[in-house]
Amino acid sequence: MREVCYCGRTGEIEDREPVIDGEGGALRCPNDECGHVDYLLWLSPENRRIVMKEAERRSGLNRSTAA
Repeated sequence: MREVCYCGRTGEIEDREPVIDGEGGALRCPNDECGHVDYLLWLSPENRRIVMKEAERRSGLNRSTAA
């Protein structure tokens, strides 16, 4: 799924940086000047998990080292 960020960056939503928090995670714009965080609340919990897992895979992030 392609997303447009507030900074104008366009790309696959899974290519954003995963941010792990108590809410189950979010995706942050990789543009250092923007850094907008999207909590993906518009997705169902199942689809949110799928997107987060793919973003983690693409970034090489391991949940056990993210805390």
